[in-house]
Amino acid sequence: MASQTEGTELVKKHKILACTGELIFTGTFVYGFEQRLIDAMNEGVKSGASTKIVKFVPLEEVTMTTRKGGDHHFSQIYLAKSNIIFIAQHPGISRDKPLSTYPFRPKTPVGVTIYAAQIYVAQVYAAPYILKGKLYIDTWGQVADAIEGSASFIPLTQVEIEPALPGGASKFDFMAINTQRIISISEDPGS
Repeated sequence: MASQTEGTELVKKHKILACTGELIFTGTFVYGFEQRLIDAMNEGVKSGASTKIVKFVPLEEVTMTTRKGGDHHFSQIYLAKSNIIFIAQHPGISRDKPLSTYPFRPKTPVGVTIYAAQIYVAQVYAAPYILKGKLYIDTWGQVADAIEGSASFIPLTQVEIEPALPGGASKFDFMAINTQRIISISEDPGS
């Protein structure tokens, strides 16, 4: 994670990977220093002095890869959150989280399996992604509490994904999953 000032505010720059099903976007996501990636996805990010971007993810230095392997490059794009299945910190990036910034709330890790897919309007179907990882729920909470909350994206850690993404990436430390793209979620036995 790199931090710097953009205008007068401190910002974070994370290399991320966003999947829409047919397209994979890798680029730099710039958001407020006081935010975590999951907060930026659910609350939006400031852009300039008065604009707050809520429905889109602004990305810089972007490579868009198709499932067939073709690449397109952009200096900046805005990716619609409604089309994102999941967004992850790019593999190999350490999670830098200042503990003093966030209030501590005890949470319990629960192993889950999620089937998630791109939603098609036409009679076209795609195989879903299978995501296995840890969902952290409030102590004494349930998986249903996490998925029925007001957040559009829920956090998952220690994620393994099938099928692997173009380029072979299949393991991520952190991922934010769009609840509107979840087909099913189940608690793994023994977790």
